[in-house]
Amino acid sequence: MIKVFTPYILLHNSKDFMNNILIIGGSGCVGQETTSWLKKNYPQSHIICLSRGKTSFKKEENVTYETGDILDMESILAVLNKHKVTHVLHTAALRTSDCKSNPALAVKININGTTNVLEAIRLYGKIQRLVFTSTAAIYEVPTEAKLADENDKTCPLNAYTATKIACEQMIECYSRNYDIPSTILRPQVIYGPKRGSEGSTAGVTIAIKEAFKGNKYEIPFSGKMCFVYSDDAGKYHGKALLESPHFCEAYNLPGFAYDISEITAAINEKTDSELVTHKAVTYPFPEGLNDQKFLSDFPNCEATHLTQALDSWPH
Repeated sequence: MIKVFTPYILLHNSKDFMNNILIIGGSGCVGQETTSWLKKNYPQSHIICLSRGKTSFKKEENVTYETGDILDMESILAVLNKHKVTHVLHTAALRTSDCKSNPALAVKININGTTNVLEAIRLYGKIQRLVFTSTAAIYEVPTEAKLADENDKTCPLNAYTATKIACEQMIECYSRNYDIPSTILRPQVIYGPKRGSEGSTAGVTIAIKEAFKGNKYEIPFSGKMCFVYSDDAGKYHGKALLESPHFCEAYNLPGFAYDISEITAAINEKTDSELVTHKAVTYPFPEGLNDQKFLSDFPNCEATHLTQALDSWPH
């Protein structure tokens, strides 16, 4: 668990201050949603989205798009210098299924890639805040029904969670030794229109999209866990970038805990159908997250309820 270890004063959080914000993994769901939130709430900020350039997505106006790779530290450092970057969001990673099938590649991309980002930031020496997207899947499998707390024990349940734990530790190491203000965010399951189809937990997003098209879909898992609407994820990441009150801290992200049976019922009711079902396969997740620390440090961050999400879902 990351602890606050250096006195810290929040600087430059005015909406009129020109922040140069680099989003690594800008073509992904969290990257896109954070970009949208920042443009609306911090319009004076200059946003630079970096990706490998292999993903097709809708680009936004007044955003700079750069090609780079976290496996190439020099490419990250070049972008930091080129745009005089003040804040970095690092959300690029190899997903769970790919990590499972190729653990060596998981180490290369997730751990070595994150270390490259940290090393580029260290050499650059001018970053006011690094935000890292981790996961609440790092918590040890609970033996009882309870909300996961940031102080709970973590466990390398698989290659993906092992790399995320290692990344969190590397971030704390660089924060301690090289004075890099850092915030780590731990969502459980993110869903929303911009969520891709990668990973089994994307099943809820796919189910909603398919149901609105009139197609049947079986969500590949069951059980109760915390769901974060993607719009909210963008807001949470944006606030963490520009409004973090501590030098270095980790947070569970707010959301709503639903059983998959509740989600299938809500989707079917919304579409007046019985198109969505789910498998009786449970994941080793806690039944929700204790989000009080985040809500205390970032007030006015109400989460979007599933019914609200379905009402606003484009279809």
